[in-house]
This record gives sequence, C-alpha cells and structure tokens, in this order.
Amino acid sequence: MDTIIYFIIHSEPASSSNFKDISNKDNLLEKNKNKILSVSGEKLAEKLSKHIELKNIDSVYCSNYVRTLSTAKYIALENNTLINIDDRLNERKIGQMGDMEWKEFERLQFKNFDFKLNGGESLNQTKKRMADSVKNILMFESGNRVAVVTHSTALTCLLSSWCDVGKNYDDKLILTYNEDSIIDGHYSYPMLFKVTFDGMVVKNVEVLDINI
Repeated sequence: MDTIIYFIIHSEPASSSNFKDISNKDNLLEKNKNKILSVSGEKLAEKLSKHIELKNIDSVYCSNYVRTLSTAKYIALENNTLINIDDRLNERKIGQMGDMEWKEFERLQFKNFDFKLNGGESLNQTKKRMADSVKNILMFESGNRVAVVTHSTALTCLLSSWCDVGKNYDDKLILTYNEDSIIDGHYSYPMLFKVTFDGMVVKNVEVLDINI
C-alpha cells in the first residue's frame, strides 16, 4: 500500500511591523522560531484543515516553530490525532549575515547548495536533515496518510531531491515534476503538496489547489 505525505508550508505569519519588539535584537533565530501566525493566517490554517485531501490523516508532524505548530494544530484537531514535533523539519538556519543583503545571500545559496554563513546551514545540509526526517516517517507510517507542516526553503530543498531544478529570471529556484510546475520561485502561505511513496521510492509529486 502506498504511503501519502502531505507537505504543508505553514500559514501566513504575522508581519513584524504589527509588533513593537523590545527583545534581544541579537537572537534572530529565537525570534524567527517564535513568530506567530497573523489573524488571517489562523483563519487560513483552520480552513486548510478541512481540505478534502486532509481528511482521514493518520499522523501529523511539524517543526518546532510556533507558526508550524499553530498551523498543524487545526489538522490534528480535525483528525483527532497528536502532533509529532521534529526539529529536522525546521527552517534553514541563516546564520550571521553581517552587512550582507538578503537578495545576495539567497543568490549565493541558490547558486551553490553548499554555501553557508557562519552559524548557518547550507541548502544541502537542510536537504539532508529533511530527508532523514522523511525516511523516519516512512519507516513508522508505512501505508498511512501523513501531514507534515514545515517551511518554504526547507521544503524546497527536500522537493529538489525528487524534482527537476531550474531558476527563473529573478534567480529564484523553480521545481518541476514530469514537466508540471511544483515550485515557481514564489510562495503563498499556506501551500499544500502531495507526495506518494511506494516504500521509500517516490511515485508522484504534485502541488494541490487549496482554494482558500
């Protein structure tokens, strides 16, 4: 029996402009982990949990970030199941950017999957831990329907293992599977992907319309 994993990019996070942050400015990783969903993001996450493809989910997994937990809770509630937290599903660690501009950082990482900043992760490192998490899930959830709530860059790294990789005119990564667009270089929040496995082997990858 096939195992189906629904990979979900978390719902819409709150903008930092909505808050006056007086916390430690140096602890960017913790601030990123603790970013909550926006009000509309909470509503979108609840609507997503009622998607026809997310009915009869056997297990829910997510990273240890607040915004993924806040997205996953609705799916778990809808399916009367627990949330399994796995920090291997966390977003890529950026590291110390110093004076580097964000666009330049992304350009360097997308050009070289081994590039990383001090204290950060390369895309290949992110891909490996994501893949390790999925192997674990496939071992324990054989034949089940599983929801995995994670992050845009981390998931793109994982999907690049199974998809053809290219770049658009903005030097953003684009992914295709059997000539169908999976990632077009831009993200919405949330997003829903369906990957079908026969054992450990991928049979199909598709992005699903969520209509919310």
